[in-house]
Amino acid sequence: MKLKRGENMIRRQEINGKSPLNYSWYDIKNIDEKDILQLKRRFHFTPTIISYVADKNERPHYDHDSLTNTELIVYDIPVWPEANTEHFTTRPLIFLLQGTTVYTFHTDKTEYIFKEFKEEKAQDAKDATEFIMLFLLHATKYFQRALNQINNRVNRLDARLNSKIKNKDLLDLAQMERSLVFVSSSARTNLMMLENLKNTPFSWHITKNAQEKLDDVLIEAEQAARTVEISNEVTEKISRTSNNILNNNLNDTMKFLTVWSLILTIPTILTGFFGMNVKLPILNNDFDWIIIIGANVVLMGALYIYLRHNDFL
Repeated sequence: MKLKRGENMIRRQEINGKSPLNYSWYDIKNIDEKDILQLKRRFHFTPTIISYVADKNERPHYDHDSLTNTELIVYDIPVWPEANTEHFTTRPLIFLLQGTTVYTFHTDKTEYIFKEFKEEKAQDAKDATEFIMLFLLHATKYFQRALNQINNRVNRLDARLNSKIKNKDLLDLAQMERSLVFVSSSARTNLMMLENLKNTPFSWHITKNAQEKLDDVLIEAEQAARTVEISNEVTEKISRTSNNILNNNLNDTMKFLTVWSLILTIPTILTGFFGMNVKLPILNNDFDWIIIIGANVVLMGALYIYLRHNDFL
């Protein structure tokens, strides 16, 4: 079955050209109001379920609807930077299990993970629960890919920052920090959801193979959360060090400008005083300007020596 309207669709998935034997898989991409009506009428989705699957910002969690015997699993995956977004973000994958039927919900931004899973992993699933666990295991590995890319970029920025700090490099580093905030938050909430999954009604009918896959997912998710935390700490330290160096350079510049402003104040005072159009005592000959210049040089030199001696320079 395939109900299609432009980029929005409800599609019954086939694997290697055939429908799965022990379960059914429906994929819903870019859910809209017409999709929601179809889901209500044809599949009897309740308003509560609809509110979950239609939320594009739903946080990772598990939910069980005893009325319809429906189980919901929301799991975040990383989304790579695009033209209008210079940092990594995360978006939810939503799995809905009704008996032996699995519904998946995603958007264009998470389409990449579906294509690779369908081509490489989906055929290994023998039942609905194993299908979900295989999908989660496949999705979790993308965190490590995202982290590798973030760490490589941070290392390149660190090398540039060691030579000369530029605002552009600091802005790039800030984007990587934002990336790690998104990835770190999602990795932790994914792990919390998975750890609690064994204590939910989902565990009542999970098969042995699916249980083994769940253990693998937990290992991958825990490793991802730990690695993200380490990367976040390293990036924060690099950022703090770079900001400290930049602030120190700025302080040195301001100190230099302040000192020379003080030194150059002396000629301004003397020339302003002796430049008044009134008769002044002491200096009354044609070489007065030489004396004034000499006084400027002596006073400026004395101030320079004083400031240098007192570590202002």
